[in-house]
Amino acid sequence: MSATAPAKALKLNQLTQTLLEALDDRSRDIISRRFGLNNGHVETLESIGKEYGITRERVRQIESQAKKVLAALHDPLQPVAEVFEEIFVNHGGILADNHVVAVVREVLGQDNIHPAVVTFYLEILPPYTYVSRDQYFAPHWRYPAVVTDKAVVVVESARQILKQTQHPLPEQELIEGILHSLKETLETLPSRYIDACLKASKHVNQTPFLEWGLAGWPETNPRGVGDKAYAVLRRHGKPEHFTRITNLINEAAFDHKQANAQTVHNELIKDDRFVLVGRGLYGLAEWGYIPGTVADVLESLLARAQTPLTREELIEQVLAQRQVKKNTILLGLQNEKRFIKTPENRYTLRS
Repeated sequence: MSATAPAKALKLNQLTQTLLEALDDRSRDIISRRFGLNNGHVETLESIGKEYGITRERVRQIESQAKKVLAALHDPLQPVAEVFEEIFVNHGGILADNHVVAVVREVLGQDNIHPAVVTFYLEILPPYTYVSRDQYFAPHWRYPAVVTDKAVVVVESARQILKQTQHPLPEQELIEGILHSLKETLETLPSRYIDACLKASKHVNQTPFLEWGLAGWPETNPRGVGDKAYAVLRRHGKPEHFTRITNLINEAAFDHKQANAQTVHNELIKDDRFVLVGRGLYGLAEWGYIPGTVADVLESLLARAQTPLTREELIEQVLAQRQVKKNTILLGLQNEKRFIKTPENRYTLRS
């Protein structure tokens, strides 16, 4: 959404300070501290009350009265009200906390707007309601006048599509799937509306790769190094050395934690989702890699074949599973406790 000329002219941080001047010193201080307008730190009623020597209930009363005074400043608030209303109307009336901040910054062309300032106006302006949680959405802001049941339908459609694909999808692909399932078009259900519903949903999350997946998937909500390794390796699409997997995890920046190569290696060894396919090289079991030693792979291949195989056939199939030398495979075949060489120079399992 591009910023219009009137929106660009609105300096939200400056206006906030101007509005606060309408309050007495104590009310201004309490409002600033309750919203974290000075330093981003929201203070409790109790901590402020102790400093002023009053009860937390009295602090709440002062805060409530100050909000009423500010909300009555219709003329200076009007430009803000118009911008916020346009934002919420364009996004279907539902916006997650961080999403509404991002959109306000974009529309006003002001990257220095603190989230506390946006929250301040949403609480002062009467049309907006904060919903901490419901059946479909995580904490979010609502403009009830424009919210419809389509928001829930969008989220439920996204859940069903992702359950079917069983892996994250690029946003545009998911949006197209939702529109198709609902028999809608971008003209009647804009992509920014769907995007807002997804970002507010508690059932789907966006990955660091800007794809959408179900909230419980390790690719969208990794709970440890193993999940992070699974997410990056699955996206990478081929086996990789554990040091490279470590680099991929750190490049993805799932969180502030830096992965350590030895820690990653230790996790890959004990996690059944990964298979060691070469020296330090790991692939995913779901790609069809057979776990275990070369002899284990040979045994599994012969069991699947249910018929004796030639040495060349076994070498070819094992090399598709492991990055090893041919001599290593031949050495495995010499295990007479597990394999028998037939008179036709084929190999089969010992009963």
